Amino acid sequence: MSHPLSIEHDLHSAMAGGGLGDGAFNALALRVFKHQFDNNTAYQNHCKALGVAPENLTHWHEIPAVTTDAFKFVECPLVTFPIGQTQKTFLTSGTTSELKGCHHFPSLDLYDRSITASWQELALPRPENSIFLTPEPGHAPHSSLSHMMGVLSDTHSRKSIWAVDASGRLDMESITAAVTGNRPVALLGTALAYLHLFEQLTHPLTLPPGSWAMETGGYKGTMRQLEKGDLYRMFTNKLGLAPDSIINEYSMTELSSQFYTRGLAHPHTGPSWTRVRVINPFTETDALAGEPGHLVIYDLANLHSVMAIRTQDLASRSGADLADGRNAFTLLGRDPSALPRGCSRAADHQLRPS
Repeated sequence: MSHPLSIEHDLHSAMAGGGLGDGAFNALALRVFKHQFDNNTAYQNHCKALGVAPENLTHWHEIPAVTTDAFKFVECPLVTFPIGQTQKTFLTSGTTSELKGCHHFPSLDLYDRSITASWQELALPRPENSIFLTPEPGHAPHSSLSHMMGVLSDTHSRKSIWAVDASGRLDMESITAAVTGNRPVALLGTALAYLHLFEQLTHPLTLPPGSWAMETGGYKGTMRQLEKGDLYRMFTNKLGLAPDSIINEYSMTELSSQFYTRGLAHPHTGPSWTRVRVINPFTETDALAGEPGHLVIYDLANLHSVMAIRTQDLASRSGADLADGRNAFTLLGRDPSALPRGCSRAADHQLRPS
């Protein structure tokens, strides 16, 4: 068996290599699965109940996935290390009365590497002059989104403004002042934070040429509903940003990697150390091209928990994506029968006027 530090070293190397091919991904995925089967008791029990063991698998498609709800079982933490060695825990969003999912880490080295290497591999613009519409990491220590924003700030930004204070209030004065110069700005935040920004603007702002935005999160479980096209028209009307200047990020607390798309009507794409399937929720077989199903993500950066996560989000894959194995999917929305969740939802609770 590979030592976990050996696997982590190889994952760091793969992320630095600029593209993990199918054969290399499969080999690493089987090693990660064996490590998780051997050291994650709760996951091992799940696999045994399905009659699956490492010696029986030859392809990453066969690795059993767990649902996101499995991260809520406090008595059975999904970890490959002694829980007492936890250095960081991210929590899913929700109200104080709701049971939250917990994603524990013995170290964030691989997690942070996944964020920065994804940004480079997917050729995303560097947020050098940034306005973050999220609490800074110190004010939201259990938010994976705030942590990600902090990593991007530390890695890329020459100047960062954190425009949501500890009480959740938007700092409109700082935002307005930051966009009045000639330097392009990067706005990064949740979709609901942008809605609050647009509602509080007394007049449209025209961002300097070359500016762009990244938005993430949805609206389920909130008082809001807005089609993506309508949101992007608000970006144009309120900030002067065309749809192609807007990036959408898709991820969740239970993952360690992110998927991105730009503008409208384009699929999300992830880094080469991830793979995706869209499955029929009843048969759990791969959905046909264009057929909606549940999105399943295989994320090698989830080394310390479980790499195969079955989401409750609906997606589809095109014939081209399936034919050439492209790591892309079209997000259709949340399964209507699923419980509400999401970082955007947390932002709405914070930013909603009292």
